[in-house]
Amino acid sequence: MDFPYLHLRFDLAARTPIKLGGYQAGERLRDALAGVMLQAVCPENPRRQKPTPEHAALCPVCWLLAADTDPRAVRRASAVVPPLPPPDLLQAGERFSFVITLFGEGLRYLPYFVLAVPEMGRQGVGPGRGKFNLQAVWALQPLLDWAFPLLQPGEHVVRVPDDFPTADIFALAAGLPPVSELQVHFLTPTRLVDEKRLVRAPDFAVFFRRMLSRIDDLARLHNQAGRRPPEDVERLHRLADGVRLVDVDTTWVDLFAPSGRTGRRTPMGGFVGRAVYRLPDGGELLPWLLLGQAAQAGKLAAKGSGVFELALPGRPGYWQRCFRMMQSEGSSSGY
Repeated sequence: MDFPYLHLRFDLAARTPIKLGGYQAGERLRDALAGVMLQAVCPENPRRQKPTPEHAALCPVCWLLAADTDPRAVRRASAVVPPLPPPDLLQAGERFSFVITLFGEGLRYLPYFVLAVPEMGRQGVGPGRGKFNLQAVWALQPLLDWAFPLLQPGEHVVRVPDDFPTADIFALAAGLPPVSELQVHFLTPTRLVDEKRLVRAPDFAVFFRRMLSRIDDLARLHNQAGRRPPEDVERLHRLADGVRLVDVDTTWVDLFAPSGRTGRRTPMGGFVGRAVYRLPDGGELLPWLLLGQAAQAGKLAAKGSGVFELALPGRPGYWQRCFRMMQSEGSSSGY
């Protein structure tokens, strides 16, 4: 499956205390990012109203942030991953990083994000508008152990590689030892809804369905991919139905965020923690789980929800690697 994506990691230093609010961090970072981009790029700045189809078709920022005139029925071409674990408060001088993932056609707008983040630091984030300085920007592909420095400390020119690598998830999964039990760490609140019912436990079948649906929607909306054949969907769903939860240590986190569109508080709660699953036949599911780490799962992924990683024997965690890759350029087999 052709599913191009790229992680941009922004390495930062707090100039004043920054109230990220723990698991609220993703929402606060994305809100600050959206505000800066709308002010700087959008000629109409329709921050609190639904853009017209004509405007959304021409404005790159409205396309990135909404991609449609119905925000409830769309997968955005970008998603935020907050610092992990998400801190409540950063003190002046403290260093931290967060990630923006671009999917498919969203890669075209990489410069908008690189330009917007320093302005975020000047305007501030969260209550009290905590300020930061940009230190460096990295383009990352953790599945391939690939990192490219877009901007390094003291530099003022952004470098862009000639090509961004795409991981072959099937080849990567085939190179792993057979997995009969799989541990999944849910790093930010994962909010799953099944047939309009909020799911408060890490049920694998629901989790996998929501993750696969997100991957397919992103590929279709932002990479001109066709719909997955129904028989393929049914086969993967049947395999997911056979996975059993054998150990769980998760906690439900209640979160609410203000909505500029509706004027009401939007529920963002979900479960965090660890779950262990027994996979009777994980060979076909594992490639999609590897890819799902990049895509995230469930509701409100664009605001930092649904970040998870697999615990694979002898391998660094996906997001652990993403936040620690700082020196490597070029590629080698990370998985």
